[in-house]
Amino acid sequence: MKRPAAVAFAVAAVLLAGGARAHVVFGTETLRGLVQQSDLVARVRIVSPGSDLALEEPIVVAEPLDVFKGPAAPGQLRFVQHGHGVPLYQKDQEVALFLQRIGRSRELGSLAGSVEWVSIQEGEAWECDASLVAALRAYAALEKLPPAQQPAGLRQITVKLLASPDPRLASSAVRDVAVAGDAPIVTEEDLPALEKVLWSSTTLIGVRVALLAELERRKLAPGPPSWVKLLRETHGADQIAVVRALAAHPSAAVTHQLVALLASPDLQLVSAAAIALGVPGNEPAVEPLGKLLGSREARVRMGAIRGLGRIGTPSAQAVLAKAAASHPDAATRRRAGAEVARRP
Repeated sequence: MKRPAAVAFAVAAVLLAGGARAHVVFGTETLRGLVQQSDLVARVRIVSPGSDLALEEPIVVAEPLDVFKGPAAPGQLRFVQHGHGVPLYQKDQEVALFLQRIGRSRELGSLAGSVEWVSIQEGEAWECDASLVAALRAYAALEKLPPAQQPAGLRQITVKLLASPDPRLASSAVRDVAVAGDAPIVTEEDLPALEKVLWSSTTLIGVRVALLAELERRKLAPGPPSWVKLLRETHGADQIAVVRALAAHPSAAVTHQLVALLASPDLQLVSAAAIALGVPGNEPAVEPLGKLLGSREARVRMGAIRGLGRIGTPSAQAVLAKAAASHPDAATRRRAGAEVARRP
C-alpha cells in the first residue's frame, strides 16, 4: 500500500493536471491543516500589504472582521509572512489569515518586539466568501468537540466539502482524504454522497480522479470498471486528465479502453494514451504501440516510444530496437535507441 506522503504527491499531481490549480500546491497545507496549526484564524481586510520598515520580512497590517479560532484581536493585526510563495495581498482585500504567535518561529523570534504574529500560509490568498467562512467555522468548531467525537465530525465536514462547488474547498478536502492514510475520514457509510461527487460532470475533474483513486485504495470502489466508466464519460481536456492518471491504475479493461483511444483524431489524446499504456509487462499494448511508430506525427511516435520503453518486455524492446535501427526519421531513431540503451 502506498504511504500517505506518496499518495499525497500523486493526488496533488492529479489535481494540477486536472485544472485544480488554486490552493493545490504540493507541500502546502490543506485548509484543515492550516486551521489545526494556527493560533489565530480570522477573516480580515488588508490595510497595508507590507510596511516600508527596513526588515527582511515586511509587516502586513490587517483589520480583523471575524475570528474563528484564537483570541479576539483588539485593533489591527500586524504579521509577517514566512515561507516559499507566500500570498501577495492587495489593499482592502478580504481574506482568511492563518497565524501563529511569532515566538513559535525560530527564524523570526527576533521580531517579537515589533510584531506578534507570523502567517503560516503559502500559495494564493484565501479570499473570503460565504462557503469559505462556513468551512472555517466548521473546522474551528471541530477542535472544540470531545476527542471521541472528532473523527465523526471530520468525516461530516470532509464529505460536505468534497461536494462543494468551490474548487478550493473540494480540492483541499480530497487532499485531506489522501494524507489521512487509512484513517476513517471517509467510510462505506459515506459512499452514496461520495458517488454523487464522483459521477457529477460538474465536479472538477482533478477532484473526481483523486477521489476515485482514494476510494479504490480504500477498497470502497471497484477500480477497473470505475476507471473505465470515468474514461468513457469524459471528453476533451477532462478525458486527457483521466488518461494521464490511468498509468497508476492498470488493468486489462483499462488497457482495452486506452488501445481504442489510439485511433482518435485528437493527437494529444493519442499521445497521452500511448504513454499511459506504458505499464511494466503490459504485453497486449506492444503491438498497437508498435503501429503508432508509423504515424506521421512526431508527438504520437514519441508517446509510443515512451510507452514501449516503460513496458520493458523483450517484445517491446525488439520493436524499439527495430525503430532505432531503421526508422526513416532521425529523431525517432535516436529516441528509440535511447530507450533501448536504458535497459541492461
